Amino acid sequence: MLPFFSAAMPMFDMGIVSLAGSWIGFVYSLEVTIIDILAVAAFLALPAGRLPLWCKLPFLAYVVAVTLSIFQADEPLAASFGAGQIARMFLIMVVVARACLEPKTAIYILRGMALGMAAHFVAVLHQRLALNLPQAHGLFIHQNTLGMTAHMVLFPHLALLLHGYPGTRNLILATLATIVVVVFTASRATVGFTALGIGLTYLVLALAGLTQRKVAFALGGVLALAVVAPLAMSSFEKRFSNTPLNEDQYDERAAFNRAASFILADHPLGVGSNHYVHVARDKGYSERAGVARAEGNRNNIVHSAYRLAAAETGYFGLVTFCLALLVPLACAFRTGWRERSNAGGALLLGLGIALLIVCLHSFYEWIFFIKEVQYLVVYTMGMIFGISLRMNARRRRNALPLLRRPLPAGAGMPAATGGIRAGW
Repeated sequence: MLPFFSAAMPMFDMGIVSLAGSWIGFVYSLEVTIIDILAVAAFLALPAGRLPLWCKLPFLAYVVAVTLSIFQADEPLAASFGAGQIARMFLIMVVVARACLEPKTAIYILRGMALGMAAHFVAVLHQRLALNLPQAHGLFIHQNTLGMTAHMVLFPHLALLLHGYPGTRNLILATLATIVVVVFTASRATVGFTALGIGLTYLVLALAGLTQRKVAFALGGVLALAVVAPLAMSSFEKRFSNTPLNEDQYDERAAFNRAASFILADHPLGVGSNHYVHVARDKGYSERAGVARAEGNRNNIVHSAYRLAAAETGYFGLVTFCLALLVPLACAFRTGWRERSNAGGALLLGLGIALLIVCLHSFYEWIFFIKEVQYLVVYTMGMIFGISLRMNARRRRNALPLLRRPLPAGAGMPAATGGIRAGW
């Protein structure tokens, strides 16, 4: 829940060394947050146990790539801020994964995320209906941050709802509130990728086994679409009436992409984490790429997380960045599909779709690198690894020959639980 409030409650951030006011990037200081402190406490408190190397190695390789980029940087201190942030994220991913080896931990994390989104829902309603803002940003600074974080709340809850996990009312409220938040951001990419993710979630869960519940919610979704579509159109009309796109005259996204490509061509090892604006603006790449000369344009970051990773950490950084995302993605779909008959498998599929949509959305946004988004990404990755490892371990135990298994306590007694809870 805390990442949803970090922008609105800066007392959660403690800057050890800061370049705020003199540096432009995605992180301005070597900082520690209350989330990091709680993660360290949880790491020390959790029962002894290790994650397999395959869970950690891709992310750890990306941490190494970002750290090595410090040696390519004009301002090593600023580059160390990026390395410090990604190292903190690695720790949190490990902690969440270890915690999710215990049943129900992932559900508690999702409840906290739903509460955080509920606070943004209230803020978004106030901004859109009372303040008449064309693009609501909730408690974050920018609407794109809100849109990216919404993916990681919406799809796991929708997957559990379709599967039939207990708590239907709360799951419906979390799903509908997040959809309203997405619509009021009036972000084309956010709305488009959210629609794609909803369609994928319905498709994957239907292929896993079509039930009356899923058919009923599909019909309900069609009715909800009839209500939401005019609302979405109204939000876009209000946005574009205030700020027309004019992309036929100046395509800023394409100009940024050219600048990032020029940087990578000249610096295959990267220019240093957190250095894109400095290099593009001060070394002529923005001018060469045709970026508008206004200060706001020249101080902006290329609108693609992958191009940003490549420009700042080079080809090695880009490859390891992609691997760090692909490994949990493959894990979620592989284990989730194998366990699709129970709630844990459905949740894994929902988490996998959330991570997939974040990966696709990141082709058009750089905000993956903001700490508020990264916290939720590593929560998602950690939940995927923890749930998968627990379910795989149970599957191996069940595969043992009957005579080699120890007799369980209460053998021969009726099962205490069943139905949709079974397998969780």
